Amino acid sequence: MSKNKPTPKKVKKPNGRKTWLKVAKKVHELNKKEKLGWTWGESMRFASKKVYPKFKGQAHTKVKISDITSEFKVNLDDFGKTPPPTPKPIENCFSALDVPAIDLIDREWFMIGDSDVWDVFDPNLPMRFSFDGIIDTGIIKKSFMPNMIDIREQMRKIYGNVSPPPIVIFKILLQPNKTNDGKPCSYYVLVTIDKSSLDLETDKEEIFTETKLEDLPEDKRQQRLLREEEKKKEKKDKEKRRKAESRLKPKEVEPKSVTKSKAKIEDIPKAPTDKNIDLEILRLQRDRQESFERTMDALRKDFEKGLITKRQFNQRQQQIIDKFEKGGKIY
Repeated sequence: MSKNKPTPKKVKKPNGRKTWLKVAKKVHELNKKEKLGWTWGESMRFASKKVYPKFKGQAHTKVKISDITSEFKVNLDDFGKTPPPTPKPIENCFSALDVPAIDLIDREWFMIGDSDVWDVFDPNLPMRFSFDGIIDTGIIKKSFMPNMIDIREQMRKIYGNVSPPPIVIFKILLQPNKTNDGKPCSYYVLVTIDKSSLDLETDKEEIFTETKLEDLPEDKRQQRLLREEEKKKEKKDKEKRRKAESRLKPKEVEPKSVTKSKAKIEDIPKAPTDKNIDLEILRLQRDRQESFERTMDALRKDFEKGLITKRQFNQRQQQIIDKFEKGGKIY
């Protein structure tokens, strides 16, 4: 009588991604501890070439942090503590100081895939996109920015169930080894998550400006106006198409008899006099001015009480001023 042979157990294949992330994260932590000044991308290149090959194919649960640290130190000595090559200096820049404050307002993370957020920035504007555990581009021109739709989908996996949703912030900072001389290539715009490690590190270095849309150079202002007109036209065309698709065909019905009645003279509204018009204009101007002053006073009190940050105060103040100058409602 033959016995059935035992079925061999299936060996679970190691998750290479988890092993890589464990190694990469530890390498970046060691980079900070050793004060090497590497960006996330530079740490990743070092980890990929010098450290990860030692642990490739192993389960992440079997990889010890002490072993990663040891491998890092051995390869760092061979590397001569010289950071990976950095991008060449950026030239022909659009100054971050000339970016209107209204373009730097905070946004929820899920909005970063919207083209409207990025269309306003000049292609030659130095920027740095840094999101912990996802990407750190270093300082690059806006024209070389990463695909923000892909970044958004990676952020969805991390922040999709977080409440309240994390906020993406924009900060103007001085470039490393540059002086605050007002030159276009001396500054850049950092894009990161509020309260992230890089946000906290640069908290005292942020440069606040009160640049308005009308402060832009004439050619940039015209380009912006042209883009806004194109967007308005696209929006109107889209709305027309939507209405046309949803419009139902009218049913054929018998026409109703219409009886015309003559309007009484006393029912016809009288045309206002010039004097009444002038008084009404003055009243509206006075109301708007009072509303503006009340809103600004409330904003200052919120800042003094510590309810909002200085960046939020500047952004909100710029929005209020722009609305007031354009004749919009002041809230």
